[in-house]
Amino acid sequence: MALHPTGPSVAGRMTDMDSAEQPKRPVAGIFYAAIWLLFLGFPVASALGGPAGPAWTTVALVAAIAFAAVYIWLFWVLSGEDVGVAANRRRLMVGVLALAALAALATPAAGPWVAAFTPFIAAVLVFSLPLVPGLAAGILVWLVPSSVAAQFSGTLWTLLGPGFGVAVIVFARLMEHNERRARDAQNHLQVAAERNAIARDVHDVLGHSLTVLSIKAQLARRLLDLDVDRAREELDQIDALARESLGQIRSTVTRLRTPSLASELEAARTALEAAGIRADVVVDPEVRDDGGDLFAWAVREGVTNTVRHSGATHCRIDVRPATLTIADDGAGCGGAEHGNGLLGLRERARGVGARVEVRPTHPEDERPGTTLEVRR
Repeated sequence: MALHPTGPSVAGRMTDMDSAEQPKRPVAGIFYAAIWLLFLGFPVASALGGPAGPAWTTVALVAAIAFAAVYIWLFWVLSGEDVGVAANRRRLMVGVLALAALAALATPAAGPWVAAFTPFIAAVLVFSLPLVPGLAAGILVWLVPSSVAAQFSGTLWTLLGPGFGVAVIVFARLMEHNERRARDAQNHLQVAAERNAIARDVHDVLGHSLTVLSIKAQLARRLLDLDVDRAREELDQIDALARESLGQIRSTVTRLRTPSLASELEAARTALEAAGIRADVVVDPEVRDDGGDLFAWAVREGVTNTVRHSGATHCRIDVRPATLTIADDGAGCGGAEHGNGLLGLRERARGVGARVEVRPTHPEDERPGTTLEVRR
């Protein structure tokens, strides 16, 4: 019996695995592969205790050791850095033929228990080929030799023992396939959601501005023959609106880029100081900066609202491992809690099981301020 140590590593080279998830060689997995090689003790014990002479017994022992070495080599090369499908298929073909030849060399001494070699060959095929041909090839590699061996041994264990190992291999491969399909489906949904968000942002930025520009351009055209000064004013407004729209587009593109917490905190400090708002930024040393972290998005949105809408003189950003707080002393949140930016932030938070709260900083004061708190 044998269970292939890391199916996703090998399958990812030659089947349907996302290329972005191709792992490097998992060294620890080699030891896991070696554990399953203990099942080669069955044919080795049969060779040592069988009627074959010393020569064939020695051949069987050497063949078993070489079989284990080739199996580990196959695992190593097929789970390593990607060298292309064609190269891996050549390695697979050479490796499988070598394993079959070594098993055949052990047959005179090991007898029917040579069937114990078949699950290892089946594992390589099942995890290295596409799902359907891999399963078919693996099952045949086990079934045909083991059925023949059972006829000579007089016991079903030479068929059912390796069969149990192949059943585990098939189950593991199916589980891996289903998990990958579920992951791919989730990725497609995420991409669709991002596309919808981009479409919404582009529509919000460009839809209104282009409509106004078109109307003003038509008005300026009519005024050219009637009131040149008024037409010049309209053209100046068109120019100003075009510049403003360009700035909004750049802002939207910047917002769509995946932020890092460190860069967003630095940008927040700069933006607050440029707006004449005193900034206090406190970051707990235990906070990890993972690219695209929810806190990075929250800092971007919270500080943008503070700069644009609050009229504040002071803003404090406090980052803890599980909590982010942005508090200002401005005019209050008003309707900001329902803006598109905060709605988008709430959606991101729900996606990772976090919570966003917007409340007054000082409810009793005339200028209550706004506090944005994100908990995860």
